[in-house]
Amino acid sequence: MEAAYATPRSGEPDSPFDLPVVLRSSRDLLAAVPYLLGFRPRECCVVVCVTREGQVGLVARTPLGDPGGPAPEARAVARAAARAGTCLAVVVVCTARPAATVRADARVMVSALEEVLDPPADVEAWLVGPDGYRGLDCAEPACCPPQGRPLGELEHGEVGAAFVVAGRAVAPSEQEAHRIRRPSATLRDRVAKAAARAERARLAARTDGSPDHATVRWREGSYDAWCALLRQAAAEQHDHLPGEVALPPARLGRLAAALADVPVRDAVLLSLVPGGREAAARTVGTARPGGTGDVEVDGGTRPAADVEVATARAIARVVDPRVGVPPDAATADAARLVLEQVVGGAPRRWHAAPLALLGFLAWWRGDGCLAGRRVREALRQDPSHRLAALLAGVLQAAVPPGWVAPPGGTSPSPPERTETGP
Repeated sequence: MEAAYATPRSGEPDSPFDLPVVLRSSRDLLAAVPYLLGFRPRECCVVVCVTREGQVGLVARTPLGDPGGPAPEARAVARAAARAGTCLAVVVVCTARPAATVRADARVMVSALEEVLDPPADVEAWLVGPDGYRGLDCAEPACCPPQGRPLGELEHGEVGAAFVVAGRAVAPSEQEAHRIRRPSATLRDRVAKAAARAERARLAARTDGSPDHATVRWREGSYDAWCALLRQAAAEQHDHLPGEVALPPARLGRLAAALADVPVRDAVLLSLVPGGREAAARTVGTARPGGTGDVEVDGGTRPAADVEVATARAIARVVDPRVGVPPDAATADAARLVLEQVVGGAPRRWHAAPLALLGFLAWWRGDGCLAGRRVREALRQDPSHRLAALLAGVLQAAVPPGWVAPPGGTSPSPPERTETGP
């Protein structure tokens, strides 16, 4: 199962691309599905949930299976929908198969949602095929003719136009939507050579007679390279499209090798969390990796317990519903650009860590489809990668990021208008 959540907005939009898209009906929700996912779904069941506040919340996708097969995934979706405060759920079966062959999948999902969601939550089921769409169990020919209503009503209506104006695009497939661009062979060679130099420097730091302090210096330099790349990516994205930004191969290679070092990888993760920069700096300042003594930070030492407390506070802002916050959009965009260029340019043996971080970032932003793909790619490169394995469990259990508010109080009637942001 892959779950996504619509990231909340605050304040007035900064540009026309931040304007919300207003969805007024179930058909509008159907039209929004490809834009919410970023690609046109095929042979899957998509659940779109509307919260009590009238916003798109959870968007979950499960594969179509044998009759009765998707029950565990359906229960996971239902639990996640309840945590998100759902008052309306639209189940959309996207398939080229006849309706009779997929009706069992839809009924399993509908039953799971109806069992878990508090009344008066409504659950609707729809079928979207290659030639038309219809209510899955609608018996009114005037509403849903047997061959379905024209797909053009969904694809070329006001909702699609509004998403385009808001800066959203739809890829023809999930593979195309999530493809990481590879640079030229010359640039890949420069990244690979820089990564090899960084790895040799790390190994030398462990054997130069003072491994603790030399390793600290190597980690701090690696973290500085990450911060410099993040700043450059953030600055250049203001003036260029992401595909037009070319970051320095030497720094990308150094970062590729550095992310294989767990303290550097953890520091990169912490640096993305609001208020986590100090914890990140302390993490790479550890003078005794894996030890319980003091740590070296800015030329001095601090108790290791201080580092643990700072790290726990930062992670709580990601996972704890009481204090959880969504990621800063500009920082997240810059981090994704840097990490994708590391994956695109570096040899495969260094891919697991940046792919796992991309999976974490996608999950935190609420994009379960992308998170699931990146985590699977990371585990293919390194089946024992701990961060990727942890994220795989989180995604399988449909555990949301902390900023997704848990349900509370009594659900009102489904809203007449639903808003979703770009």
